[in-house]
Amino acid sequence: MSLMLDISGFEALFSVNYQALCVTSYRIVQDKDIAEDIVQDIFYKLWENREALIIRTSLKSYLFQRVVDQSLEYVKRFRSAFGKENFYPEDRYSDQVDKEHTMALKGVGKWVEEAVRSLPEVCRMVFILSRYHRLSYPEIASKLDIPPKTVEGQLTNAICHLRKFLLH
Repeated sequence: MSLMLDISGFEALFSVNYQALCVTSYRIVQDKDIAEDIVQDIFYKLWENREALIIRTSLKSYLFQRVVDQSLEYVKRFRSAFGKENFYPEDRYSDQVDKEHTMALKGVGKWVEEAVRSLPEVCRMVFILSRYHRLSYPEIASKLDIPPKTVEGQLTNAICHLRKFLLH
């Protein structure tokens, strides 16, 4: 389906999805400013290419998939440029989300977010793609350029780690 949006439709699309897309990106890149840059860049490209763009899924699915892809690409480039050291800031993006999301992240939500953040990088990305974005093992393997068996092992490790973390 070709995307034919006028400015008011685009603004509505932006306002409805921006915060959730930023949260999704933040879960992967762990940097509020980078997450916002990624989401804004995706919306910019969407607007610039709106007449030629062909979307085969729902627009919302398309946006979330682009955010995940761009965020993972950023992490890959970042890791290549700086090695495997962790340069992520400790600030959280949750103070920027709307009231509904903020309430969901309080209490247990913050605890779970902290547990996910404590995972090693690849393990965290596999967990996020599997549990938050519902991707299959082969889809995750393709996105991260790792074997499906590695995805399975990393997800098992993530779940074990999260159980230990959350039971203490």
